[in-house]
Amino acid sequence: MTHADEAYRETLARFGTVIDFDLSSLDRTGVPVTSCSLAVDGRFAHHGNGYGATDQAARVSGLGELTEGVLGAQTVRGLEPETGSRRELVGRYGAGAVVDPRLLCLPAGADYDDDQPVSWVVATRLRDDAPVRVPLAFVASEPDELAADRGRSLITPITNGLGAGLDRDRAIAHGIGEIIQRHTNGLRFRALDARSPVIATDTLPAPVRELVDRFAGLGITVVVKYAGTAFGSFSCYAMGLDDELADPIRLTAGGEAADPSPERALTKAVLEYANSRARKAFCFGSNLSAVRAVAPAAYWEALPPSRGEPRAVEAMRAWAELPAERLRALTAPDLSRTVSFAEVAGDPAPAPASVADWVARLEGREAYAVTGEVDGVWYAKTMITGAEVETLSYGRIGEDNARVSLEGDLDLVRVQDTPTGDHRARVALTAEAEERLGGPVWFSPARAAEIVGPLYPLYREPPRHSVAVGAAAAGREVRA
Repeated sequence: MTHADEAYRETLARFGTVIDFDLSSLDRTGVPVTSCSLAVDGRFAHHGNGYGATDQAARVSGLGELTEGVLGAQTVRGLEPETGSRRELVGRYGAGAVVDPRLLCLPAGADYDDDQPVSWVVATRLRDDAPVRVPLAFVASEPDELAADRGRSLITPITNGLGAGLDRDRAIAHGIGEIIQRHTNGLRFRALDARSPVIATDTLPAPVRELVDRFAGLGITVVVKYAGTAFGSFSCYAMGLDDELADPIRLTAGGEAADPSPERALTKAVLEYANSRARKAFCFGSNLSAVRAVAPAAYWEALPPSRGEPRAVEAMRAWAELPAERLRALTAPDLSRTVSFAEVAGDPAPAPASVADWVARLEGREAYAVTGEVDGVWYAKTMITGAEVETLSYGRIGEDNARVSLEGDLDLVRVQDTPTGDHRARVALTAEAEERLGGPVWFSPARAAEIVGPLYPLYREPPRHSVAVGAAAAGREVRA
């Protein structure tokens, strides 16, 4: 075991029992993939998933993701929220010490104002390490972490922005990278995949091309797409085409990445695509006997009853009723545009050496983090002003994605003085942002639902093993 492997395991053992195992046998890519879970009092409290070029890298990746959730929940539950309106807190601490929630992207239609009671916790402004107050809901990653929320919860908690590592900088950097990844691809992949061009395989950097060619030899065509470049990071994602229909859920796999190094980003996206194939085969696959065989008995004994977001469960059950050929066509990548790697790679950027380097690339945006440490293992939940996440799933939208929608003629938003038709949810913007966009901005939840269509499980998944996709499983739960 490496030092990171040992450190994660020792820290996690403080909170429960780690059950981890290999998932690679559920697919044919040969990429190591792991499942890591923490059982507390005989029931799983958290899950993680890992992958990498080696077995060891996959184990550390999975344990790191598990650690994010475990230490995150422990840290958030140990915070002492202060309830009050932003106006009250600004009077107490000063305007610069209280984040405006509108800058963190609220759901369209939120009737937030500065007199609304909110539960606030202390975060660190990464530019100068100053303490600032942020709403608790942005620091939480799961709804059950909001037990101490005495105000109105402004958003549905999400895991985006989490990070873990053996030092504080590494944990924060991981969280920043996750946010940049989603900020750059949120309105360019999945249901809006046609907005992103394919990067021609024969132009990819040699190590990435070799990996893609290896998959091609197995009958899997990896399609790598360019999502954009922002904050000094190259953003891309990977999808695939596969004629093997035995386990249809693998056809829906995808991997994403953003990194200052295009080669690192491309490699991560392709490896994460392979991870997604095996992970989905385990969590939602139709080969129930193989799924049950790959995990130890202790795993199945600790699995809690299914819960989850009703919309995600319903959408995945709809997938379970589809013929494999239909699911493949529904989730296949758009191949209408192709670019060369040289056209999109840009000039090479040095890897950030510190959190300060990451912050310097954010083009004037502020970044905040809540961190925690146990036995030398660090957790971070990071937030960046104006960064866009969960626009099509939870309707969270700010100035950037409003502009992207307007420029891309997506009709998600309209600039107008009053609501009209389906555009009735006002985007919660600062007065300055509204002025830059030309006036009040109104979002259409109906248009967002139309864009997503039957692809909601690509945005939010139900709990693992709650639905099995494929004719052999007929939508049954794996635990049944």
